[in-house]
Amino acid sequence: VFEARTAPINNYYASLRKWLPIMQAYEARRPSYFATPAVQLVQALRTSLKQILAQTPDINDRFSKHAAVSQYVKQVVTGWGLRLVPVSPEKAANTMTAVYMPDGMVNAQLLPKVAARGVMLAGGLHPDIAPKYFRIGHMGISVMDDHRGHIDKVLQVFVEDV
Repeated sequence: VFEARTAPINNYYASLRKWLPIMQAYEARRPSYFATPAVQLVQALRTSLKQILAQTPDINDRFSKHAAVSQYVKQVVTGWGLRLVPVSPEKAANTMTAVYMPDGMVNAQLLPKVAARGVMLAGGLHPDIAPKYFRIGHMGISVMDDHRGHIDKVLQVFVEDV
């Protein structure tokens, strides 16, 4: 896949094309140099990954929980008669739900209204339809710690303010 890539890599220091010969040289026990990586970021990533893998529930249970919460949010929202942006459930993310705005409403009306109540929804990003939809994030601690009630609060505030 990498060799067949035709699109340019926009980040000089993150270019696999530049790093691959260096990594191959090190595997062959030949010193080589391209650039100094951001050591602190590499160590922070290592620490984060160790914490994630050591936590319970395990990573597979985390994926399953994200999928279940995603399905719940999508069912609630469609139960209100709203349409989802993805063309099919198989194309939808498990960490975010993209929802078309209710008829007659735009992001500029909805987002500040729910933000005033402590709930953050995000506007659309797709340039062709950005003002016509919003995004509900459901990931990480908001999904894994039910006691916080993040997901239910988002849904409650939305339905009360719309």
